[in-house]
Amino acid sequence: MPGVQELHFFAKTTMKPSAEPANLDRCVLGGLFTGIVAAIVAMTFNVIYRGKTGLYDYGVITPVSIFMVYPFLNLAAGGLYILFIRHLRRPGLVFAGLMLLIMLALAFFTAYDGATGTQGKHQFRGLVVGFEIIQGILGATLTPFFVNHPTLYLTAEDMREEE
Repeated sequence: MPGVQELHFFAKTTMKPSAEPANLDRCVLGGLFTGIVAAIVAMTFNVIYRGKTGLYDYGVITPVSIFMVYPFLNLAAGGLYILFIRHLRRPGLVFAGLMLLIMLALAFFTAYDGATGTQGKHQFRGLVVGFEIIQGILGATLTPFFVNHPTLYLTAEDMREEE
């Protein structure tokens, strides 16, 4: 059945799992790593989008706010992910589905909130929708990946076994 293989990563990791089960530390660090990657991608998008549209009026979104919000949001999402691991059968799939559903709802409400307005408001909405899409996709895919990664959290015992 096509499409099932793509979701296989979320249902059960294809990598050799670490000897230690996922715990709060791994989930929070996985969320933090996701936040750092998402902040870099969002900052790149911010520079490119503002350069193409000439949107320089709205100074609410700055590099400092991007690099503070994304890691903090994903840190909280990683902390929430431990609850999915402990209480659900397929935590990665449910987490990814929930993150993508929230992303779609936020992007829809942002895009269609008050359809009237100036050109600057429409461009600003486009910027915010782009940020929401970046957060949703990277949060849904990278958090389970980083939490379940077998070599990202090597202990001294794991390193001896690898040799």
